[in-house]
Amino acid sequence: MALSTLPLVGGVHHMSIKPPRRKALELRKEPVTPLLVTNSCPETIWPGISTQSGEGPKENGFALESGKTYNQTVSEDWQGRIWGRTNCSFNDAGTKAKSGSGRACQSGDCNGILNCVVGGDVPVSLAEFTLDAGDGHTYYDISLVDGYNIPMAIVLQPLQNASLDDIPPNLTNPSCQGTVGLLREKGYDPYSSGYDTFLGTNKSYPLPFEQEVDDKQVSRWCPWDLQQNPPDKPGDGVYPYPDDNIERPAFDPCFSACAKNNQPEDCCTGKYNSPSACSPSEYSKNVKKVCPDAYSYAFDDQTSTFIIPSGAGFEVVFCPGARSTNILATESEKLHQLTENGHVDKNSQAKMSMERIRDTVLRRSAGARSVRLDPTALVVTLLATAGVLALATHHLSEGWTFKQADDAAEDAWLAVARVPTNVHLDLIHHEKIPDPFLGFNELKAEWVADKTWTYKVLLPDVLPPQEGAVTVLAFDGLDTFATVRLNGQVILESDNMFVPHRIHVTKQLKPGSDNVLEIDFASARLRAIEIREAHPEHTWVGFNGDMSRLAVRKAQYHWGWDWGPILNTCGPWRAVRLETYQSRISDLRIDYRLEESLESVKGTIAAKVEGPSGDVVGFEVHSGDGLVFKESAKVSDGVAKVEFHVNDPQLWYPHGYGDQPLYKVTATVSADGVDLHHSARRTGFRRGELVQEPDRIGKTFFFRVNGVDVFCGGSDWIPADSFTPRVTEEKYRKWLEMMVDGYQVMIRIWGGGIWEEDVFYDLCDELGVLVWQDFMFGCGNYPAFPEILESIRSECHANVARLRHHPSVIIYAGNNEDYQVQESFGLTYDYEDKKPENWLKTNFPARYIYEKLLPEVVEAESPHVAYHPGSPWGDGLKTSNNKVGDMHQWNVWHGTQEKYQIFDTLGGRFNSEFGMEAFPHIDTIKYYCTDASQLYPQSHMIDFHNKADGHERRIATYLVENFRTQTDLEAFIHLTQLSQAEALMFGYRGWRRQWGEERHCGGALVWQLNDCWPVTSWSIVDYFLRKKPAYYAMRRVLAPIAVAVKRAHHDWSVVHARVPAKSDFDVWVASSQPVIMKATVEVRFISVSTGREIKEKVVKRDIQITANGTTDVMCGWIDNVKEEPHVLAARIWVEGKLVARDVDWPQPLKYLDLEDRGVQVEHKGQDEMVVKADKPTKGLVFEERTGVLVHDSAIDVMPGDEQVIKVRGLAADDAPLKWTYLGRS
Repeated sequence: MALSTLPLVGGVHHMSIKPPRRKALELRKEPVTPLLVTNSCPETIWPGISTQSGEGPKENGFALESGKTYNQTVSEDWQGRIWGRTNCSFNDAGTKAKSGSGRACQSGDCNGILNCVVGGDVPVSLAEFTLDAGDGHTYYDISLVDGYNIPMAIVLQPLQNASLDDIPPNLTNPSCQGTVGLLREKGYDPYSSGYDTFLGTNKSYPLPFEQEVDDKQVSRWCPWDLQQNPPDKPGDGVYPYPDDNIERPAFDPCFSACAKNNQPEDCCTGKYNSPSACSPSEYSKNVKKVCPDAYSYAFDDQTSTFIIPSGAGFEVVFCPGARSTNILATESEKLHQLTENGHVDKNSQAKMSMERIRDTVLRRSAGARSVRLDPTALVVTLLATAGVLALATHHLSEGWTFKQADDAAEDAWLAVARVPTNVHLDLIHHEKIPDPFLGFNELKAEWVADKTWTYKVLLPDVLPPQEGAVTVLAFDGLDTFATVRLNGQVILESDNMFVPHRIHVTKQLKPGSDNVLEIDFASARLRAIEIREAHPEHTWVGFNGDMSRLAVRKAQYHWGWDWGPILNTCGPWRAVRLETYQSRISDLRIDYRLEESLESVKGTIAAKVEGPSGDVVGFEVHSGDGLVFKESAKVSDGVAKVEFHVNDPQLWYPHGYGDQPLYKVTATVSADGVDLHHSARRTGFRRGELVQEPDRIGKTFFFRVNGVDVFCGGSDWIPADSFTPRVTEEKYRKWLEMMVDGYQVMIRIWGGGIWEEDVFYDLCDELGVLVWQDFMFGCGNYPAFPEILESIRSECHANVARLRHHPSVIIYAGNNEDYQVQESFGLTYDYEDKKPENWLKTNFPARYIYEKLLPEVVEAESPHVAYHPGSPWGDGLKTSNNKVGDMHQWNVWHGTQEKYQIFDTLGGRFNSEFGMEAFPHIDTIKYYCTDASQLYPQSHMIDFHNKADGHERRIATYLVENFRTQTDLEAFIHLTQLSQAEALMFGYRGWRRQWGEERHCGGALVWQLNDCWPVTSWSIVDYFLRKKPAYYAMRRVLAPIAVAVKRAHHDWSVVHARVPAKSDFDVWVASSQPVIMKATVEVRFISVSTGREIKEKVVKRDIQITANGTTDVMCGWIDNVKEEPHVLAARIWVEGKLVARDVDWPQPLKYLDLEDRGVQVEHKGQDEMVVKADKPTKGLVFEERTGVLVHDSAIDVMPGDEQVIKVRGLAADDAPLKWTYLGRS
């Protein structure tokens, strides 16, 4: 066994060798090579194994409980890696994360599946093996080149091999212990502490341990900026050099400098690709202190690689205990003997001269991005049997570089942190542009959109093609005008960011040579202008942004919107992969029909198969752990299909109306009994209907699921970032869980954004959120010349097919407000003309898209989902018609600027847009407002972060009408947020009442849930997920049971502020519950000025609350002449539990003196606050502190009715949450 302490200039690391196939070793007495994995950690881990060459083990990923060992075998020439995964949660089949998509493990994840087919995500500790390099030697090491997650050791298994008998075990078994809490004290001796043997050694041949590092050093060795989970607020705030006294987590995975920074000087690439030019980083130096025997950076082979004669088996031990070994530095003499003789003279003390290890043992940096063997990017070829090749995938996520295409400078190429990406993210990373979200920096980034940008990556080595196998480059999304070259040859020209591409490159790849993939991204802004100018026959009109955007199939909000910046991106915005296979399942489709009784589901499962090898497809349907259907079918004309039947299916419902059981449907294509490719879809069985039936008003518009009518209160959704590649699954989950917690049932994916990521729809399925999916057209008169029609057709077929298995998707709508553009600009629309060819000849040719092309796509790809030509739209009538179809009600804020108190009278059959602007929270404003002198309500910088036309006048109108003027910024923010909360409350409360009036209103979706950057907009939650008061106001009126009280509106503005002699009022209850319930309702009449009840309260007991509807409880009138101004305070109890409140206030609020309310907020431990008031208190809001959640805010507090607010995330020593209310000084 020998350490490579020799100068290996010009070589490569042993894992870059492609070992020759060899006959069985003559000295071997065992026919196969054992590969054991032992878990000595205190918790279960999930080992992962990747095979680079040779025959790997049967299982490449499995759960391993604490104290257990799993024994497998590999071929004698196996080359591969082993790592540990932690904190994993898989679905029952182990094919996805339990959440449905994304990572399944906190560290070491391999694409979310249990049985790995790719390497583990960095950071991860690796055991690397080349069992036979072709020179009679085995090479192995513990590698921390790409980071560290858990301790590990390697223990040699001699296997009665004569050539290994004379090697002392304390020379072969390295260990790395870099986790706090698992390190034993200095001087620890396992052999005198109860261990006869430890890691295959004994007291006769004890392991030499490192003896300098203590537990504190182990807890601090990872540089702050390389931690996988660095603190949100590190020390003095000068990241990455914080106060080192901040406590770190016990489990603290650490990136290497190369894995995190991807810079040439860290990865030893480019001009740094030599030992003299590339020095060890702080990370590498720290690794060598903590784990002296570990491989720490690219040119560290000389002090980290173990070499022994071939023929051994190995055991990898996780959390081996004791301390890190220091074999390579302390036992150099004996190691030199091994290098020279292949064995150790146990009595000899002579120093042996060292010889250069054979030049055939080459080394190239394992961290080098140009030939990177990163675990996340490793191609694993699975040879099932001779001649049969299973699908192998290489995720091209790392190793990319980019530059401005016309920049010929030597240092023009810059590293790309990770793909998917876009050019703005990469320029920000390299500080070539400032963060466009701050100050006026949006303007400083405009130039980026007018340049061509080039991205490049070196593909992994490929073998000569096997008979019948193909290699494909798969692009899930290229933004937007992309020219793709492989080895200088153009293989793809793309002009639609929403179209995925698969390009066969088998013949273009050069085995044994460098294969370079290069993509040029031209300026979409300039190309759009060229296309527009080439088509003067078209009428280029619309709302928002430059109308040349209509010529390009790209996210329209990239041209700027009335809530978003102009940031026109480009780049590989979705995943890029290299795939090799003989057969693959290209599409898995489930079509089904529920019986009228809902007691049985029948349908077909069809798999499209590419490639000639696959001859049989096996289908299975699982419900949880149970197999409910299994069948197979032969492949015929590229398709295998079976019929299925499930009795008593578990039905999928939107949340609040039932459960969300999901069935897993799998298809596996095989040849000669060998599985070649596996595909799976998670779906739910449900009958979804858009009910449009004539009634006394006009025509209904509401949704019915499994026979249950659903009032769709919810939100409109825009992309969650101007730079969508950085939106994580965690962030998507937070947004959607926030909706569910707010009793919102539907989300509308707006047509000016993107076809969302798979994880978005997976989460909607899991959480029970109905999806209204717009096609990607927004606010314009889109052209319909042949080329763009073909592009649209490809885009929509691809995306509807991608989404069709999601039970959450309930409706497709053709566009956003394009019919309103037709109306506004007088474009031709003759609804009675039903000949599509005529539509193309008008100045509104997009009708062909919405009423011909798109409904045909939906019928072909997803016939179980309703199609609606546009939003808003109703039977070809005016889009403002409130008797049919859906409508966008913008006469509050826009249009005639009606008072928000009458919002409910302005709605239609389904209100798919409405809203009111509000400022974000003060912390959000302080984030983007980089000049403290600009922190006042009408400042230039704050106005720059409000893109709405005329926002100053509109905000001022609603504030002046309703509230006393405030000029202090935080007070002004509070007023805009209360204005929004009040407006949305009046709308939702009234429209939900109309739901119970013969389904007069089928739902309401607020514009908008979210923001794509820090901005003043109509969102109810800002970019940083800080809830505005409107979120809580909506939550209360959308609750399963909500009580409501409202006095008749009296427009004070048009009667010169005269007060009516009397005002009528109504009290009602809305319920989404499926059964009739009994309730008690109370109404109190409380003086605004004194807090006393001015007359006897009214209590109604044992009221029958209508199921899934509304119940009128009482009505009355207020004597405004004799009675002082007072509130009407309603409460409702069900089964003795107070479940809801509502308060009606005299309007406008500006006429009321709301100071000195006698408010008390008392903290009860860390989890509750009790709120009391002596007088009626309006809009009491709590601070939205990062990491702290309150279940309610923006509340009205009445005397004698204390409210308990639940709090989560507030530590015992944290300061209490700040709060304020309307009128507080």
